[in-house]
Amino acid sequence: MQSWMRVNRITSILKQTVPPCDTTLSRKMELFVGSEHSRLYQKHRPAYPSSLYQFIADFCKTGTGSLDSAVDVGCGTGLSTRPLCEHFRHVIGVDVSETQIKMAREAHAQTNLSFEVSEAGRLTFIHDDSTDLVTVAQAIHWIDQEPFYKEVERILKPGGSLIVYGYGNCVLDNDKGNQVIQRFYRHDLHGYWDSRRRHIDNLCQEVRLPFPGWTRNSDFVIQYRWTTAEVVGYLSTWSAWQSYLKQNPKSHLLRDIEQHLRDIYLDQRVTITWPVFLLLGRKAPTS
Repeated sequence: MQSWMRVNRITSILKQTVPPCDTTLSRKMELFVGSEHSRLYQKHRPAYPSSLYQFIADFCKTGTGSLDSAVDVGCGTGLSTRPLCEHFRHVIGVDVSETQIKMAREAHAQTNLSFEVSEAGRLTFIHDDSTDLVTVAQAIHWIDQEPFYKEVERILKPGGSLIVYGYGNCVLDNDKGNQVIQRFYRHDLHGYWDSRRRHIDNLCQEVRLPFPGWTRNSDFVIQYRWTTAEVVGYLSTWSAWQSYLKQNPKSHLLRDIEQHLRDIYLDQRVTITWPVFLLLGRKAPTS
């Protein structure tokens, strides 16, 4: 694709000036701005199945009749943003963390993809009524929802879709393995989880979308066959572990957990599964 075509698509939904992001981050968001944590996140977080993105695209198209533009808010390093490029003409990933956005730009080179540093409630660089889809993947619990929902209402086309999705706590295929993970999650990291973690524990049952008639879907799962080292790599991305490390920088806790899992699984791979939830809503169409 020629560069002028890409610029033309971008400017159709982006305003000419992107305002500077407020860099005064809350303590919660600071958990995700470090370059090492961003690297771990990019390497070890699980990916959603491709069928989920087809489902999202199909839902969106029935609302606006087009798949021109999508905005992924709280995109992190772009793991949830890149798959949208296979369905939409142009995709924008947005995150408050400059570090995460820098890594996203380095990791993804799709010509119909761009990234911006911004708060979720200040999408002022996107035109009114210009967007077919807004997504939030595994990040709604970090977002101040009231100003964000106002921006969603503004930038979505009539009939445009807001889809909030994510995954719950992982489950291993061995009871003893699950006990190791649960002890780490609930005992070792007790007091290090932010209170908003409950939204992941309960699959965002308390979250409400701003559009009447929104629905919930629980038909998808994420599943991998991982080595014990890959499982521990995923555990290292948990925000509570990053908080724990700041106070216990010489901790061998994850090394011990990996050894426990090796003793249980020997040389076998671990089947690890996450339940997936989607909240799906649409802006009212033009009457």
